[in-house]
Amino acid sequence: MTNATAATPPRRTECPQCGTKLPDIPVSLCPYCASPLETAADRKKLESVNASRIQRVSEHKDYADAEAWTPPESVDWHRGAQQVWWMVPTILIGLLILGVGVLPPLGRGFDLWGIFLTLVSAGVIGLGLYLGVTGKNAQAKALERPLMRRPGLIVDRRSETEVRGWGGRTTYYFKIELEDGVVGEFRFPGLGAQEDPYPTNLPGMAYTRGTELLHFRHIRV
Repeated sequence: MTNATAATPPRRTECPQCGTKLPDIPVSLCPYCASPLETAADRKKLESVNASRIQRVSEHKDYADAEAWTPPESVDWHRGAQQVWWMVPTILIGLLILGVGVLPPLGRGFDLWGIFLTLVSAGVIGLGLYLGVTGKNAQAKALERPLMRRPGLIVDRRSETEVRGWGGRTTYYFKIELEDGVVGEFRFPGLGAQEDPYPTNLPGMAYTRGTELLHFRHIRV
């Protein structure tokens, strides 16, 4: 037991190329600069019977189309986009309250009730600006890491379900073996009961941003 433990190298906590702190999940590729985290000897150990299937993915007639295709962005990016969309209607509602409730000729002026409506209008406009800024920041953060398109094969998967109130949310974690023996675990949000998550032993093109799996396009080989 002691010899086996001593022979096992400690897990890297920082990328040797960019110096960024690595996530807690086991990854063989830096999610920030995409540099391999193993030596050539380590990668050789990771080679498996899947290597030939992954190689055939890159040789398949559909590979060029899969490489040129751009997947939908992550759930976090789309939430940010929704916030940005709501910015304009929210600001317009605030201006409408100000124009109809306070300012002439429709408004009542700055009496006590007018002052109250002015404060309400300012709050609504401020909310709209807040939605716009936080939405843009969320979109920018979701795009921080480069979009990578790589042939690979799903070798394992697990899921975690979080219960909230009357509902719940399931997040899947797919362990994908990529070309050159690189292996990593990537997060994929559950899309509801109507969406069947990717099965194991599935070859194809993996579209990832950091440790986020945006899409896995099956290529039959």
